[in-house]
Amino acid sequence: MIPGDTFLPDILPPFILLPVLYAEIHYRFKYFFSYLKTREPEIIADIPHRLEPGKDLPVLLVIKDADQYPVRILHIHVMDNGQEVFSEAVNADVRESYKDLFFSIPRQRLSSGKRQLSVKISYRIGSKVRMCINDNYRGSSHATLPVNISEISLPRIGLCYFGESHSHTNYTSDQVEFAASLQANKTMAKAIGLDFFAATDHSYDLDDYPDDYLKSDPDLKKWDHFQAEVRKLNDENDRLIIIPGEEVSVLNGKGKNIHCLIYNHSDFIPGSGDGAEKWFHRRSENSLPEVLNSVSDNTPAFAAHPFENPPFLQRIFINRGSWSDSDCTQQRLQGLQLVNGGKDETIINAIQKWVRLLLQGHRLYGLAGNDAHGNFARFRQIRFPFFSMREHYYHLFGKWRTGVYLKPGTEFTLSNLLQAFATGSCFMTNGPALSFQVKTGVDPLSRSGSRTLMFSALSSKEFGALTRIRVMQGIAGEDKETQLIDAALENGTENYQSSHTVRHNTASCYYRCEIYTNLGKMAISNPIWF
Repeated sequence: MIPGDTFLPDILPPFILLPVLYAEIHYRFKYFFSYLKTREPEIIADIPHRLEPGKDLPVLLVIKDADQYPVRILHIHVMDNGQEVFSEAVNADVRESYKDLFFSIPRQRLSSGKRQLSVKISYRIGSKVRMCINDNYRGSSHATLPVNISEISLPRIGLCYFGESHSHTNYTSDQVEFAASLQANKTMAKAIGLDFFAATDHSYDLDDYPDDYLKSDPDLKKWDHFQAEVRKLNDENDRLIIIPGEEVSVLNGKGKNIHCLIYNHSDFIPGSGDGAEKWFHRRSENSLPEVLNSVSDNTPAFAAHPFENPPFLQRIFINRGSWSDSDCTQQRLQGLQLVNGGKDETIINAIQKWVRLLLQGHRLYGLAGNDAHGNFARFRQIRFPFFSMREHYYHLFGKWRTGVYLKPGTEFTLSNLLQAFATGSCFMTNGPALSFQVKTGVDPLSRSGSRTLMFSALSSKEFGALTRIRVMQGIAGEDKETQLIDAALENGTENYQSSHTVRHNTASCYYRCEIYTNLGKMAISNPIWF
């Protein structure tokens, strides 16, 4: 028997076990009842979780499956703590399978700070006029959408650019999930204050026919449309770069499906083992080494959320597996999507596992992303197919960010951005900015000498005062890192710079830095190796 290939009893449709974000509610397995299904399109309102100073607030209205259930959007009202701040008669007939509508609330109508907005949408299906608040999902809380109207831009030190390393667009669309359009992601990214985002749609979705997510298209029209749209949006030259990518399903060393982020690869890489489009088809086309060996040297590859374990039923029915140490340390893998926009404890656990690999001598760089499928202000998910929904505020687009540093005089381009990914010239943050450098007065290949550790941290009122800075040294082969600095900072510190000189007499070691704020925010540097 082939590893990872076991008998699958004909009792449960495997697609119900896939993660769901913007929730597709109209697909129903034959003979199964769906409480969530309604005879109207999905209607979802969303806003960015934060707004940069000087920008108007974009309000996104997503309408899905109106080709099956035509709708006329009549009017929207936006309320801020019960007070109307925006109203517009829309009167738009929607008959497309996917449509997004944008509205813009003038900045002066919104008070600064943390706000709670509600979007009331009136619409007509046939002869019936209906109204929903924030979405029309049955079982949803319809709770307010939080946004921080910031008075201060994202903290930056030097030539720092912020972005999202793992997100999905409406090219990810299947039986149970879909995401917002490339244009919607771009609009929200600019509102949040991002400079780039990676569109990493699923390999098992990118090979579908544009109008049928259950059939693969040998001509790959959907993939070609995706590439063309990214190029078109990047050609607008408005200082925001979209990184075209793919979240490829590959086989790990045990024959299980895991996900790998491939950035800016011109050719489609198949991976359909956990797409649940065919019964009993649970093996992806390529192993991880095969995929890594097929991409060019200037195509960065990172493990997607490698330290998150799939639920038991996903392991059984769609052959999902985990990244092992041997998978994470494959040649040509530049690093790991270390942060996946989740809870603090999962991030701390990921850092601990990453450090263990670093201490083994593996030079793996980290990225921060959120695996966002739309979800700019709130995460919505099918909790139990097809009966209930759940919601939370993790995995929001741009909530955790990768900060990239380019050398002075280096142009902000797609190729230079990806070079920074591949060489670890970046850090991970959900708030403060961090610059960490190591300078030496001797040959970097020397086994001895002094090293000057230079670190700068910058926060703001939005993310809290800096409270703690830690600098660690890791020596290859040792069991744990040596803590060189663990300093508590003065109350109210938002801007901190310092340096520290250490003796270095080890053949192979690295230094890295972490900073924390009093609002629970943090930033993590990548290791600098000697």
